[in-house]
Amino acid sequence: MNENEILGFDPSQLSVFNQDENTPKNFNSNIYKTRPADSKSDDGIYRATIKVIYNPFNLKNSVLQQQSYGLQDNEGWFSVVSSLTVNDTNCPIFKAWKKCHYAEKGSQLYLQAAPKEEGGNALFDKRFARYVTVQIIEDKNQPELEGKYMFWKLPKSIWDIINAKMNPSVESKKAPIPVMDFLFGRAIDIEVIPGPKDPLHPERVQRETKYMGEISEDVVSCVNPDGSPLLNDSEQDVLDEYVRQMSKVWRSKNPEERAELVKEINANENTQKLRKIYERVLEEIKKVCPDLNEELGYHEWPDNVKQRVQKWIDIVLSGNLPATSDNDGAAVASTLEAKPEVPASTASSTETDTSDDLPF
Repeated sequence: MNENEILGFDPSQLSVFNQDENTPKNFNSNIYKTRPADSKSDDGIYRATIKVIYNPFNLKNSVLQQQSYGLQDNEGWFSVVSSLTVNDTNCPIFKAWKKCHYAEKGSQLYLQAAPKEEGGNALFDKRFARYVTVQIIEDKNQPELEGKYMFWKLPKSIWDIINAKMNPSVESKKAPIPVMDFLFGRAIDIEVIPGPKDPLHPERVQRETKYMGEISEDVVSCVNPDGSPLLNDSEQDVLDEYVRQMSKVWRSKNPEERAELVKEINANENTQKLRKIYERVLEEIKKVCPDLNEELGYHEWPDNVKQRVQKWIDIVLSGNLPATSDNDGAAVASTLEAKPEVPASTASSTETDTSDDLPF
């Protein structure tokens, strides 16, 4: 089977499951925001039903583990997606961090990367986020988005329940459930619960947001953006029969039995019909779905960004502060605006990955 063939795609083969775990985004209108501040419920909880789906343009790369840096110079704040996103350690900012981090402890260079609590300047603000593609099934807070295909910054709590279903441990003997499949995947009911209202610490409302999620037991198919079904009646019959057969596989806790069942199902006539249906469906979805890796993945920086980053690095390695220095490192008066608020869990003052559980 071609690695990008959708029918029969093993969800446990996503590239995200085969990477070393140790390996902020500019505004994008395709990013789905689920903020309690936008809730229309009396209790302030943001509720919605979504489908997290495969990236139709590259199935294996359906979960983008984006690594970026938030930087400040005398022009203001800016962020760049690092090549660390694609496991390329030649990122110049990463190399600069290593020079500082491994410098003599207590030296001026060392303090450029050291955290504030150690008396350092904490200049290397590295951020980590998982992005996925979703279709919004129901959202009474933003009904205009229903049916739309968008990107979502995946909270760790929701990722954990998807991960448990799609990539179960060998010891559990459970079958991988294709939660992210377009036609026989599952929907997820999400609840975004705001943090406590604390007059002394108003930032807690956002910083202590909690995410709850429940995956549907029943199969839920993607639909067209206008809410109409992707399949006609006869095609739906073919899908229903496939799901009926595959349900035995998904329920089985015997790997050998599962392998035999899948072999039989893949060989039967109904599955051959579904393959042809899926070829059409996949092309239709590509027409209305943005490309995750194209829009949010790492791309070589344009020349003006390269130059700005290099000036930032040069000033840092000279022992000065980019925010209050000119392009040659000389001190200048600062009239910069305050740093944009970033949830505590999203930013690290040192080169340590942190999982952001606040996707907004």
